[in-house]
Amino acid sequence: MSNVVFFLASGLALVSSVAMVTRRNPVYSAVWLLVTFLCVAVLFLNLSAPFLAAIHVLVYTGAILVLFLFVIMLLNLKDSELGEEYPLSTRLGVAGMSAVLFVGLSFPLMTDPSLDVAIRAQPPEYGSVEQVGLLLFQTYGLQFELVSVLIIVAMFGSVVLAKKKVWA
Repeated sequence: MSNVVFFLASGLALVSSVAMVTRRNPVYSAVWLLVTFLCVAVLFLNLSAPFLAAIHVLVYTGAILVLFLFVIMLLNLKDSELGEEYPLSTRLGVAGMSAVLFVGLSFPLMTDPSLDVAIRAQPPEYGSVEQVGLLLFQTYGLQFELVSVLIIVAMFGSVVLAKKKVWA
């Protein structure tokens, strides 16, 4: 049963992430991003990590996605401001290069037997609140703070971009 859930959630995550990238309207892209985030949360549940799934839904779906939507609404771009669409040949070329890059990066993961995580059983504390807290605030504390600074800078940048010039 868990394999069925994995394949359904991962397949939907792949389809929704491709749909997110290919949408021209940023609001539609954000909706597809929501579907992708929820599928990843289901994958965390499938890995017996309910805390990570809950944090993923709260942080990414609840906070980051709302921030994205806030920035999209703040910018209030019209269809004419979105720019022209690339020709089909360019889009197919980029999709082909992305597929080649994906296969090139995933090939070592598929061929190295030491990276086979599916066979190895996870310890009982995998994904627990204590383990996540220790990793987040001890091992990856600097990276966690840098990401928060990056998000604040991005928010200020969107305000600067959206602000109308009243003097000129």
